[in-house]
Amino acid sequence: MALLKIEHVAKRYGRGRQRKGVLEDINLSIGKGDLVGLVGESGSGKSTLARLIMRLETMDEGEISFSRSGNFYDSCQIVFQNATAALNPTWTVRASLLEPLRLMKGDREGYIKEMLSLVSLSDVHLDRLPSELSGGERQRVNLLRSILVKPELLICDEIVSSLDRLIQKEIVELLKRLNEEMGMAILFISHDLKVVNYLCDRVYVMKDGRIVEDSVKQDGTFVFSHPYAQRLFE
Repeated sequence: MALLKIEHVAKRYGRGRQRKGVLEDINLSIGKGDLVGLVGESGSGKSTLARLIMRLETMDEGEISFSRSGNFYDSCQIVFQNATAALNPTWTVRASLLEPLRLMKGDREGYIKEMLSLVSLSDVHLDRLPSELSGGERQRVNLLRSILVKPELLICDEIVSSLDRLIQKEIVELLKRLNEEMGMAILFISHDLKVVNYLCDRVYVMKDGRIVEDSVKQDGTFVFSHPYAQRLFE
């Protein structure tokens, strides 16, 4: 059974004759523990689809079903591209990390300290404001905040695109570890096809609001039949 199943989803903006389709007839599925890539040029609708999955926007047609074991917002989390905008500038790292655990019983701060090393952070970061962190550190805080509740599905929307190559590699390796050790399914949205090819076992290719290719890795390689997908990965 699929963890996430998207069937015939459409999203349109505007009114009357000016109404424009951003997504049309989207079909996609993610199983438990899957590593799935979603690629396409800017404006193809990738981030809009992520927002629909997270219920931050409403769709015009279709159905999105999520086979979760608990509360939706604990079971499905998202990390956005803009790490700075995603953090409250007046909150310390400690406050940002405590917020998703507000209903947790027990030693919340002790649990956070145990998890800090997972994203290569330490206790010294807890009392810092976002402005006192590097871009890579801010994205690590965002990532940790999302995985503290141990979601079944983590959506990563261009989370490494603004980071240098060394930090990118560290975060991608962390995602692989989360997948392997926690069984966390990951939807990895990216322009970086090399990273997608390394990280993911399945990839969906979007063009002009439609999915034009769905490829499962075979012998370490994706095989594409659609000309656009072939050109994109070449």
